Amino acid sequence: MRERGVGGQLMRVGGAAGRRAEAGRVRFIALVAATALVALGIAAMLAAHATYAGQAERGLARNPITQDDRPDLSGTALWAKSTDSVPDGGFFSIVFITPLTAKAPLPPGLSAWPAPGEAVLSPRLRQLGSPDGITTRYGRTVADIASAGLQSPDELLAYIRPLVALSADRATSIVGYGRPLHTSPVRLGQLDYAKPEWTFQIMPGVLVLLPVAVLLLVAARSGSHSRDRRTALVAVLGGTPRDRALIVLGEAGLPILTGTLIAAAVVGAFCATDVRLPMTGFVVSAVDVRAWWWELLLGLVASAAVVAVACVVASRLSRKAGGNRPAGTRRPPTRWAILCPVFLLIAVRGPDFFTAGTPANVLINWAGAAATLITLPAAIAVLTARVGRLMSNAGRRFGRPGLLVAGHRVAAHPGPTARMTAGVVVSLGLLIQVVAWQGLFSDTARAAQATVDRIGSSALFMQPGTATPQQMEAFVHRLPPTEQAVQLISSGGRTTATLQGSCQGLTALQLPCSRQPVELGGVPKDPRVREIIDWSASGSTTVVVRELARPADSAPSDPEGVPPTILVSVDGHDLHEPALKQLAYEVFPKGAAINTPGGEWLVAGQLKRSQGLWITFFGFIGILVLAGASVISGTAEFLRNGRALAPISVLSGNRRVYWSTAAWSLLVPFVLAGSAGCLVGTWLAFPKTADGSSFISGTFLAACALGVSAMGLLAWGWGANVAARQASAWRPRGD
Repeated sequence: MRERGVGGQLMRVGGAAGRRAEAGRVRFIALVAATALVALGIAAMLAAHATYAGQAERGLARNPITQDDRPDLSGTALWAKSTDSVPDGGFFSIVFITPLTAKAPLPPGLSAWPAPGEAVLSPRLRQLGSPDGITTRYGRTVADIASAGLQSPDELLAYIRPLVALSADRATSIVGYGRPLHTSPVRLGQLDYAKPEWTFQIMPGVLVLLPVAVLLLVAARSGSHSRDRRTALVAVLGGTPRDRALIVLGEAGLPILTGTLIAAAVVGAFCATDVRLPMTGFVVSAVDVRAWWWELLLGLVASAAVVAVACVVASRLSRKAGGNRPAGTRRPPTRWAILCPVFLLIAVRGPDFFTAGTPANVLINWAGAAATLITLPAAIAVLTARVGRLMSNAGRRFGRPGLLVAGHRVAAHPGPTARMTAGVVVSLGLLIQVVAWQGLFSDTARAAQATVDRIGSSALFMQPGTATPQQMEAFVHRLPPTEQAVQLISSGGRTTATLQGSCQGLTALQLPCSRQPVELGGVPKDPRVREIIDWSASGSTTVVVRELARPADSAPSDPEGVPPTILVSVDGHDLHEPALKQLAYEVFPKGAAINTPGGEWLVAGQLKRSQGLWITFFGFIGILVLAGASVISGTAEFLRNGRALAPISVLSGNRRVYWSTAAWSLLVPFVLAGSAGCLVGTWLAFPKTADGSSFISGTFLAACALGVSAMGLLAWGWGANVAARQASAWRPRGD
């Protein structure tokens, strides 16, 4: 009983010390933020796993069980899968299905069979594809797919019952839906286009939890000056490590509990309703999160324990080290600072001496960027010391006490300001490098976009899923007079490509029209011809042109051998792509893929861009966390000597000096750090962005700079307000 009473008393001592802590209870707020962010970081990793697990489970539930899996059962429906795309949506799955019996089981998410020529779309597909004519592309849309049949609330998916029933040789006979017996099922769903789960576990783990670990370290050591003296006193009085740990836990218990409750409220919101994440646009399913509520609860408890242990360990280490404040002022590392602009020049201009894309070109940029970021803190420290002297001189000259005091402090002790800003600048530089490198994997997509910029949609490639000569003839016959169809035959390692079509189609492309093949020489007059050849016949040494009365004459019955059909406008204006897609689904049993030349690469590049937004999303959070750690560190450092500023109000005759001093000590460094980080990161990324391949945008850079500046604004208001309150309680005591 006595030990329990002593333990409770020690924790109460710690709680009282926390309420009267130095630096205006900065540590309380810091520990609240660190605990909440640790818990949310762990919850994000668990939610990512829950999302993948939930999507995989619903994907298996709607996977077709083929008759080959269950030869003992009779087929109930004919099933075939294809892909399509809509602007800003990327690739998605479409399912053609024809029931064979009146009792054929419905696909999950459907409440009734659509009639022939009707379709059922996911709500997100209906919304996103409505401007592109998606509601009539596959026939009449009669219903929405329920959430039980979707892997995520915003999945793009369509079930189509074709007007003409599927044939057995063009579809798979299925007996139902669910987990297949074989290890290689016919898969259906958006996970086919998603990155592996481990990539999404790395992003919150590295881009969020590592900055949160920095914040936790700063929070554990905030206001440590008086705490180190208290720890030493307790040790002298005979306190055991357990006693000192109880005092620390008493001091940190309330903020840890508060942070855990905040994280629990956020997790509860994700459990209660679907949440659309900013930047990425992804909708987190509440059903998936609720399925892992027990693991999420354990994660909250574990995060609280991690923060408590970190506080105890930080207290013990700081006592052994004799405090964390340097005994004297160290000279800024000038030599390393001088190397920083040299490495920056090497990173930006060094790749110019090597061929683009070669290992040497990439290596010199990587090495220069890494060396620049390594030496950047030293350059910031040297620059900070010199700026401090200029500030003090300016304050003395213009009679600004706040500028004078802040300048003297920065000039005498540049380390705290340099540490406060260097982390933000380096982190912004790294994030911009990662975002810039995403653009290097979309060279083909950029080439496809350049084609669109040159010729628009005045020429479109069409590839039917299945096509007979009669169907091809029917499609061409239904084209308006202002649109013609030609074909390009270039396959099987042939050195000669043949561009063939009716006289109207060839004339529209300014090509000769003759029954005998005519070799195409020189630069084609119509730029569309060059784009067609570059994308579909780049491996051919010769291109010949010939008249073909009906393009359908060359269309074989084997769908794998259907040559690409190019739809061209006679007057050179853009074709109406949605109307052509709708016509294709009316004529061909499984529709047709219709894209601009290289358009499939544009869609794939769009998918990579949306996946890359996750790096930007988590990276931006990490930057804000690091900026928050800098806010706490800088504010604590500013307020640690806050009492030394108290007599200034007597000398200056006003309390505004605290606001001006805090502005020059906290707000201005953060604003400059945000701008400098964006500038340095953009410079380092120049070799990767000079050709326009970067995903870096002005909006992204502005968001980073404004986010860091907002943190500086918070630090300014916080530090100035607390310093003013400390000064109001100051009384002269001979100090």
